[in-house]
Amino acid sequence: EENIVHCICKRPYTETEFMIACDNCNQWFHGECIGLPESQGLFVDLFFCENC
Repeated sequence: EENIVHCICKRPYTETEFMIACDNCNQWFHGECIGLPESQGLFVDLFFCENC
């Protein structure tokens, strides 16, 4: 699964980066790429990406 790319940046998952999944399409996004810091993202109950 290391070769699977995520996010709008098309980079793979790394344990050190905060990521959040869209509750509609289940695509994962790096918080940094969508302008959502981890400190805020941890309190998000529902997240919908720009496409959804």
